[in-house]
Amino acid sequence: MKYLLLLIGLIPICLIAQTTIEGTVLNQSGKPVFMATVFVKGTTDGAQTDEKGMYKLTTKMTGKQMLVVRGDELEEQTLEVNLNGTPITQNIKVSQSRAIEEVVISAGTMSASNDRTVAILDPLDIVTTAGGQGDIAGAIQTLPGVQRNGGDQTGLMVRGGDVSETSFIVDGLVAQNAFGSSVPGVAQRTRFNPFQFKGTAFSTGGYTARYGQALSSVLDLSTLDLPDQTNINIGANFAGIFLGGSKLMDKNAVEFTGYYQNLSPFLALAKANVKFYEAPQGFGFSGRYVSKTSTGGMFKTTFNQTYNSSGLEIPNPGVAGATMKFGLKNQNTYVNTTFINSISDKWKYYVGFSLSNNDDDVTWDTLISTRNDKRVQGRGELTYTAGNRFRMIIGSELQHFQYKQTFDTLSGQFTEMLSAGYVEADIIPFRNFAIKPGVRAEYSKLLAKGNISPRLAMAIKTGKTSQISLASGYFYQLASQNYLMQGYRPNFQEALHLMANYQIIAKNRIFRVEGYYKSYDQLIREQGVAYTPNAFRFNYGMVDNSGSGYAQGIDVFWRDKKSIKNFDYWISYSYIDTKRLYQNYISKVTPDYVSDHNLNVVMKYFSMKLQTSFSLTYSYASGRPYYNPTSARFLGDRSPDYHNLAFTAAYLTTIKKFFTVFYVSLDNITNQHNVLGYRYSYDGSQRYEVKPPFYFNIFFGFNLSLKEFNKDEI
Repeated sequence: MKYLLLLIGLIPICLIAQTTIEGTVLNQSGKPVFMATVFVKGTTDGAQTDEKGMYKLTTKMTGKQMLVVRGDELEEQTLEVNLNGTPITQNIKVSQSRAIEEVVISAGTMSASNDRTVAILDPLDIVTTAGGQGDIAGAIQTLPGVQRNGGDQTGLMVRGGDVSETSFIVDGLVAQNAFGSSVPGVAQRTRFNPFQFKGTAFSTGGYTARYGQALSSVLDLSTLDLPDQTNINIGANFAGIFLGGSKLMDKNAVEFTGYYQNLSPFLALAKANVKFYEAPQGFGFSGRYVSKTSTGGMFKTTFNQTYNSSGLEIPNPGVAGATMKFGLKNQNTYVNTTFINSISDKWKYYVGFSLSNNDDDVTWDTLISTRNDKRVQGRGELTYTAGNRFRMIIGSELQHFQYKQTFDTLSGQFTEMLSAGYVEADIIPFRNFAIKPGVRAEYSKLLAKGNISPRLAMAIKTGKTSQISLASGYFYQLASQNYLMQGYRPNFQEALHLMANYQIIAKNRIFRVEGYYKSYDQLIREQGVAYTPNAFRFNYGMVDNSGSGYAQGIDVFWRDKKSIKNFDYWISYSYIDTKRLYQNYISKVTPDYVSDHNLNVVMKYFSMKLQTSFSLTYSYASGRPYYNPTSARFLGDRSPDYHNLAFTAAYLTTIKKFFTVFYVSLDNITNQHNVLGYRYSYDGSQRYEVKPPFYFNIFFGFNLSLKEFNKDEI
């Protein structure tokens, strides 16, 4: 269900034609432009230019239409054509994008947006990458700096940080429950529909002063504005059914989605390593209203409601080799409202409000547990812009959140009011130099303490298409809610980020290498208790901020969309050296979720003859540390290396008025029996494998659309 609409964007030509348009695309010097996309706006009718800059497309549209030319390093060109069935010859001259020639600060940030001049991955890549399972977090794991999740942990682990150290942001506001409610040993997907976002900025460190409370990383998502036209979409797959649509009314739009899912058919084919006594199932619905004001302002409000349940047998977290029944019923509500508008030519303002509520009813065999968390957030910003050389943001935010939990006869809760203010500037004093200073101040009512975190980034161009970027800053985060609910009040945890990268973006190729160093201080320590690998333990002993650690490494990224026509691939590699002393660790060691080496090779090909796209992803991760009670070295043993090969294919066609996509996805097609680690009996005499939830799985479905796919989203 998550693969639906954006897969349609892989098609570069139309399927039903009446008018032929052909010509040549040239740059301002009169040289041909290779691999520019030429298309009729609002349709899939398009083609790519060849080495001579020539293109040819056919379209069933009639009357006056807009012909659009778009490509990496190009200013978008739009011109009107009159379609009446007569062949048209249309030569087009385009200009190079100015943004390519200007410096852009990129240290620590991988951008995926509609601004292709700075994009590393665009929105289509987020949902069409084999092995990503159509999930934003799954696709992000193919980028450098991110640990490959074998399927046993929920969240993103970035440059030595655990899953709690990455924050998810939607339109400037924190998404408190970004993933489905946690199930021991089974990774959960994000709650986000990938089709609602126009851009993604993923920071592996050194992120903007607008955000805080994340020691490692921020994933900043921006939702779409007005849809291009009224549409309706219907889909079905091996996990459920989906219905969505939008109604465009001049400068206003109403959107809706609804779904029902039941994983019983999927589980019948997948090779599951966990036993479900109740197949995961659920339903949800959402509504969205978008309005563009007469002054150019943009108002957006979104409501989302989901209900899910499942039941499975899991390894007993407290007893190695034993299993227990785990049942979960979840209800989640999320509201996000923002408004951005201009005051004058130089000033604009932004206000945002979000509300979330999450309820879990959990059974651990015969024991009953309940979890509830809620958050209300408000944010306001003023932005001053003076030409293309200076921009300053001044803002503040207020977050009120609460956690409650019961487990049998035990209970805990806390309420926090977190306030923050920040100022940040983007300064380009010269065309080849940019600097971005910022500072953020926070105050915790719960701790009755505050912090000040300075940030600084800069970039220097070293050539027409290359640059060096630097970033640094201090970052703070509260202790995990598990500690705060039991009444502990440790100080903020702290991290210092230092990073530098070199990047070249030219002719549909990207090369990027980045080195980094992170120093952790004031990490949470549990004193006076023996180590146990049980993540659901309750006995924390004495808790303080005596923990520390470091992470250092290098990330490499290469992408090539030019060398082979209709073929696109990228390679990402990460090496990390990290150790930390935190939680109930007895010494400073590499954490049990870290792989020193991570490699991803992603390949995509579109066959015009077959009207089918293909994607293949190979992922490798070196073995992770695990706890062996018989070993003289704490967390000194390593699991076997991880290998995964995934494949996705999508066939595009039309059935009467319906634009249709049939898709299939296979994960771990070699049926590699990966082992993620081991657990031991209390006496250490017996060892049990920690397995991924599935060795092999297959997923397929189709989608019908009553409008042609909007080529503007490519």
